[in-house]
Amino acid sequence: MSRANAQDVRFSFGPQAGIAISAFEDAWKDFYGMGYGGGVHADADIARFFSARLNVEYYSFASDKDKLKPLVASGFGLTASDIASLSGGNIGAFIVEMEAIGKIPTKSSVTPYALFGVGIHSLSLSDLSGSDKSGRSATLTADDVKFDGGTKFGLDFGIGCEINLNHSVALTVEARYVLVFTANNNNAAMPITVGANFHL
Repeated sequence: MSRANAQDVRFSFGPQAGIAISAFEDAWKDFYGMGYGGGVHADADIARFFSARLNVEYYSFASDKDKLKPLVASGFGLTASDIASLSGGNIGAFIVEMEAIGKIPTKSSVTPYALFGVGIHSLSLSDLSGSDKSGRSATLTADDVKFDGGTKFGLDFGIGCEINLNHSVALTVEARYVLVFTANNNNAAMPITVGANFHL
């Protein structure tokens, strides 16, 4: 919808949910694949084809327990086949970003856009607990495995499109690359989400 002048700022908000493909540093990439999550966003349409967005999301990446078994087994002095159970060892990523969105004008209800943002990212690793067939158990914490968690600075960029259903509601489809700067090798994830925009 076009506005009479540049002073008319239109606000919108909505949820999004989807998957995130992990691209973690070398020490972790073999143990994690697809993550799931979502969040909420609030947009301010500052100009006809430019918006500012506050984006808040959370993604969880479950560990591949079969690949982690040899690591836990070595702590018992056993082989992977001796491990009876494993739980935990999952990575959580809480994301708060400010993004600039540039929209491509079209004459249809579909508006493609590109985005770039900066933000803070809180990474956490849940305790990994395991037991062997004799009943012995052990727990590894994030400190034990030297996981580089905590609050980190990051960048993100991506593309998407907004599909206007009517004056007040639009659907969004978006793919982003999120880069988190950690102490050693950087961590990254690629969220692909579907969401909605409710215009005020």
